[in-house]
Amino acid sequence: MEYLSALIADRMCKNEIIKEDDLKFYAYSIQLLLEKTIGFILIGIFALLSGAFIEIAVFLAVFCVLRSYSDGIHCKTSIGCFISSVLLSLSTIPAAKWLISCPAVCIAGVLISMAVILVIGAIHDPNLDLTEDEMAHHKKMSRILILIAGPVVLSLLFLLSNNTLVYYSALGIIYNALSLLAVKIFKGELQENEEEI
Repeated sequence: MEYLSALIADRMCKNEIIKEDDLKFYAYSIQLLLEKTIGFILIGIFALLSGAFIEIAVFLAVFCVLRSYSDGIHCKTSIGCFISSVLLSLSTIPAAKWLISCPAVCIAGVLISMAVILVIGAIHDPNLDLTEDEMAHHKKMSRILILIAGPVVLSLLFLLSNNTLVYYSALGIIYNALSLLAVKIFKGELQENEEEI
């Protein structure tokens, strides 16, 4: 992936689409785009094969929108990212089935996850060099999004308790909070985030 993205960026530079000074930035950006595209394609294929394409799409929509601001745990390699993304998405199938049989646990999970996201807000992505203002913006947006998504999902859990899509959207919130907690616990990033609520 690195080789291909460097090759594409080099071609862009030779065709004077980008400047040579920006070559590394574009190579890295192209690499991320390729990895995410291939990751989503793989998840889509596995979701189709498992018969849960729409359900996993709903999970990913909620999860990715929240994660775009809150961030979360990262793998060290592209292969690790592919494997963990596919496994994470596929793990929603048994998790949703279990939550459907225990709706009270799902409601409690969403409430606890909302609290976690509100307290932490966002974590520092090691691949992004965010300024303090940008980090504050990410925390603010993460908190705004969970204050919108959380009550909507909770309302749907009460109104449409037999609808499986609601449980997949709940898992998008729960998995996001678990990703934030994983970074805080395993990476030792217990910082001043909690003081900024």
